[in-house]
Amino acid sequence: MTLLAEAAARSLALGVIAALGLALTRTRSAHVRKTVWTTVLCASLLMPLLIYSPLGPTIPAPSVLLTLRPSVVPQGHAGFGWLGVVTSLYWIVAATLAFRYAMGLVRMWAIRRKALPLSDTWTAGLDVRETNRIGVPATFGSSVLLPADFATWSDRKRDAVIAHERSHVVERDCYLLWLARLYTCLFWFNPLAWWMQREVAALAEATSDDAAVGIVGDRPAYAEILLEFANCARAANGAVAPMATSRVGHRIERIISQTTSSAAATAKRRLIAIAALLPAVIFVALPLRGSTGGTARADVPASGAPVNASSPQADQTPRITNYGGLAELSKYYPAEARHRGIEGIVDLAVTLDPQGRATDTLVLSEDPPDMGFGAAASAAAHTVEYSNPTGHRVQFTFRVKFALDNTHTPPADRTSQP
Repeated sequence: MTLLAEAAARSLALGVIAALGLALTRTRSAHVRKTVWTTVLCASLLMPLLIYSPLGPTIPAPSVLLTLRPSVVPQGHAGFGWLGVVTSLYWIVAATLAFRYAMGLVRMWAIRRKALPLSDTWTAGLDVRETNRIGVPATFGSSVLLPADFATWSDRKRDAVIAHERSHVVERDCYLLWLARLYTCLFWFNPLAWWMQREVAALAEATSDDAAVGIVGDRPAYAEILLEFANCARAANGAVAPMATSRVGHRIERIISQTTSSAAATAKRRLIAIAALLPAVIFVALPLRGSTGGTARADVPASGAPVNASSPQADQTPRITNYGGLAELSKYYPAEARHRGIEGIVDLAVTLDPQGRATDTLVLSEDPPDMGFGAAASAAAHTVEYSNPTGHRVQFTFRVKFALDNTHTPPADRTSQP
């Protein structure tokens, strides 16, 4: 969850930078704007990987043994903790959104598979199919789906539809919408995800409208075609790119108000837009180096002995400054293991960012396995405060021993040395 939250925050920062850049340069071209937001979308999807991948050398800290002995609570239950609640909520919402999206894809795939392929000359080499399962023209992947009443259309209306849908196919807009919907499923808590999904869809329709107007040559007539389709359109589920939805007011205003259609962006203009945004992607993805200033304080390493912050050891190795949940393992002890009187040992690797924040945990070994000790140690490790004087991303490794003690051991004796 820490990694996802950090990725969302960095992606949001990238989105703000992109929006400011477009505003300052007064970019109006729908093609260029779509290129910019496509770059932001792809970078946002890759952001967790960019954060997780070590951008500097990995320096394992000296391994230590933490033996923490919580008192036995015969009928107690292991504390779930706020991290567990947040994680469960995230996966419930993400799974629900992903399931609905997957069902939409399966439904549209079935409609496309059963649709009747058309091979008339006006299809212009496109994969055009007829189906009575949709009310408006739509693009699914690289296929154009037409409603069953398309035979009653005028040549102008049919040409406008084909030009609109051809633009979607050439620009691969449907695949772009799939990526935007996938990002929304994974990062539903990020407002940028929902905004970007709507913006990418709007820009895809704008570029396709420009292509259709260029063929029809009559803006009011094309606006009437959109309005006609909007009256019988169903709600879009993100699996297809419909030619019109019930909300076409802004598109019609844009079509009527403009005097000329924006030309499709050349490959050179697209590359320039991507190159201009690339430094911002690198800036938000790279970890910031820790500040050398601040107030000096006494740190407590994993061994339990105080270490002066100015000592050579403190300047060289990461360490634990506050045990957090590791000092209260009774809240994390697996309930089944406690009930059966089973103790466990976990070797854990914690990835620290330059500021000493735990961004990820990895269970190196767990004994005995399948008792929940690894997950419990990982959850407790996220509540620990660390110090990372190296100034770059490191991996901090240590061992946690879950031990049951029926005696009331004084707090000072609950942490033993290796």
